[in-house]
Amino acid sequence: MKITKEMGVILPDTTITAGEPIFLDVTKKPFELYGFAKNFRRLPDDVAEATSVDVERISRYSPGCRLRFKTNSDYIVVHAELGIHENIPTMTTIATTCFDVYFYDKGNYVFKGSFWNSQGEGKSYVEGRIRFENFDEKDVVIDFPIVSEIKEMYVALREGCEIDSPSKYKLPKPIVVYGSSIVQGIGAGRPGTLYSAELSRRFDADVINLGFGGSAKAEKPIMEYMAGLDMCAFVYDYDHNAPTPEYLKETHYNGYKIIREKNPDLPIIMASKPDYHFANVETNEKRRRIIIETFERAKAEGDGNVWFVDGSKMYPEELREACSADGCHPNDVGFLFMANAFTAALKEALTKHGII
Repeated sequence: MKITKEMGVILPDTTITAGEPIFLDVTKKPFELYGFAKNFRRLPDDVAEATSVDVERISRYSPGCRLRFKTNSDYIVVHAELGIHENIPTMTTIATTCFDVYFYDKGNYVFKGSFWNSQGEGKSYVEGRIRFENFDEKDVVIDFPIVSEIKEMYVALREGCEIDSPSKYKLPKPIVVYGSSIVQGIGAGRPGTLYSAELSRRFDADVINLGFGGSAKAEKPIMEYMAGLDMCAFVYDYDHNAPTPEYLKETHYNGYKIIREKNPDLPIIMASKPDYHFANVETNEKRRRIIIETFERAKAEGDGNVWFVDGSKMYPEELREACSADGCHPNDVGFLFMANAFTAALKEALTKHGII
């Protein structure tokens, strides 16, 4: 459809006026939002509140969430009103409060830039524009910040250009990823480089990121919620947030069973922590063995739809020191190797089920 002034929203404060920008509400069609349960939250309010205070807070953040649409505009403006957000020492401002843009072109996702926060102190929003060389129609994917709450969001495009619904994902159902701050993306350099975002591009799939820094403990409310999601695979990666090996042992198999009972044929990929070699190797091995025990017990019980991704082997030995932002959280290099490990398991699982 053609973009007209009548479609636009008048913002109370914006620095972008040149080039006939028309600001559009991204919660309206033909925009498509992915990764949110409702109202820019990754969990329903009742599930988040029943799980923990910290999960309720972090569920307001938008890691791994995406906006998709088609346009032939020669620029894209993002304007987002922020609520709570954090500054993380190991992360850039781009990763924490800004946005990435990719084009989907001929079966490939191509990174086109980041929307920088240009507003300075005293502003409640981030806003930026990226210009392009032509007016060709393009599938646009915008990745959301990793530790920011989005209150409202608008995209501005040139008046008179076209906007349409995005291409459909190739996978018919989403992949759900649950886990710690590593799943959330802490340590990533940009919103598009955490491993769930990389998996989304590789599989051309909706990947739902349910990472909660310091707070993913396989509590019953969130496990039951995830068990009820309509998905094509589940990645179970919360090792890091189990306070002790004993807690991990008490919750890991039980959490797996909650998912399995409602999803008898669902591929479940279990993972151990990737920073195995950085510290406390003896304790890390105990935790790794607990996850392997769940995996082997599931297999012994006749479950042929479980896979194990070994965190101790995710990073190449000669590159381990290059894979971490702080000795715990991956940087972009580490996330790339994590994506490689999960890609291998997911390809095997989804091929077995005839999904790819």
